[in-house]
Amino acid sequence: MTTNTATQRAVFTDRYLKSLRPAPLGKRIVHWDAAKPSFGCRITDRGVISFFVMRRMHGKPQPVRVVLGRYPDISLATARKRATAALGDLVAGLHPKARAREQQLAQAKRQMNTFAALTDEFLHRPASAKQRTAVQIEKNIRRHLLPRWGDRVAAEIKRADVIAMIEAIDAASGPYMAAKAFALASEIFRFGLTHELGDLQGNPCHPLKPSDFVGKMAPRQRVLTARELDLIWRATQGEIRHGVESTYPGGPFVRFLMGVPVRRGEAAGMTWDELDLDSANPVWVIPAHRSKSGAPQEVPLSDLAVDLLKSLPRFAGDYVFSANGGRAPIKGFGKFKDTIDERIAELAPPGLKDWRFHDLRRTVRTNLSTLGVSPFIGELIIGHAQKGVHRIYDLHRYTAEKRDGLERWASKLRSIIEPPPANVVDIKAGRAV
Repeated sequence: MTTNTATQRAVFTDRYLKSLRPAPLGKRIVHWDAAKPSFGCRITDRGVISFFVMRRMHGKPQPVRVVLGRYPDISLATARKRATAALGDLVAGLHPKARAREQQLAQAKRQMNTFAALTDEFLHRPASAKQRTAVQIEKNIRRHLLPRWGDRVAAEIKRADVIAMIEAIDAASGPYMAAKAFALASEIFRFGLTHELGDLQGNPCHPLKPSDFVGKMAPRQRVLTARELDLIWRATQGEIRHGVESTYPGGPFVRFLMGVPVRRGEAAGMTWDELDLDSANPVWVIPAHRSKSGAPQEVPLSDLAVDLLKSLPRFAGDYVFSANGGRAPIKGFGKFKDTIDERIAELAPPGLKDWRFHDLRRTVRTNLSTLGVSPFIGELIIGHAQKGVHRIYDLHRYTAEKRDGLERWASKLRSIIEPPPANVVDIKAGRAV
């Protein structure tokens, strides 16, 4: 067992500490700092130097030694700061270890009550598993809310913070995303209040409205012209991937959306077992868990769509549009659009302004009306559910009517893209289209 030898006293400096020699074998030498009472260091026979303070606690007869850390793992300046704090606790009758435990408990409680912890509870609530949009909701939360508030205590987030969030997202991503992020934040806080989480006393989103802080959110009305559709079709002839021109997966994916006005995510998640391409009436059935209506959606496929799908490569994986052999669905839509925009600018400088993938869906729907398709069938074609009593009593699928509408549009689209560039080949017929 080691024992202490005679103590020494001097003003601690880095030069002094570095000059200390190891204690004799089996011994420890104590050095006291002449500049700070009750503060010292102890050096072992292996040369390990440890800072400490030692004095009586208020109301205790025996002195208490509190180790502060090893030198040079902590600097002399840091050790003196820790000594001041520890001596203050001892004088007040509080052992520094008890103070450390209190701080650990406070930190643990803080972690339990952060906005990130509250959000995690919100995302894992039973109802979230039933939401078709659960993945997109989590994506928006992780993109817009957690980087801003994740480490903060939820109860400390104030109305001013919410206003700053709305204005910042509006400036970066537009009013619609600002309103969506605000709605998600409000829902998270409401969830915390109703489940008594996060020590919340109120919802900082109330009574705010995004419209008070962002511009008017008019519904988007962009409809692409025949010239613009032709440019997009030509621009999707190929995309540059790893320095090689390829038509898959981005080009065919965008062309499919041009011919079949489904939602982008529905097309991206398409699997081969959802398709029946060889029957007399080809069809794609979107399963209920991927359909916005919560029910299976039957999508008749025009000859144009069938030709495109049959031209795609078949991999071992299930997904039709995939960048990794069918193991996962296509993603990174922004990158595909950037590539298309670059191609369009090359074909027709300066390119197309302010267009989005969702505009393809609106464009098809508008053209269905000009082609004589009834509004009722047009809404069914784009996947909108029937309203009111029709949804309850009219269970007819209108498959033939939807197929007729989609064939009309496919014919119109063919007339727009013909004659094609010389390097575009009709795969089905083996000739230029």
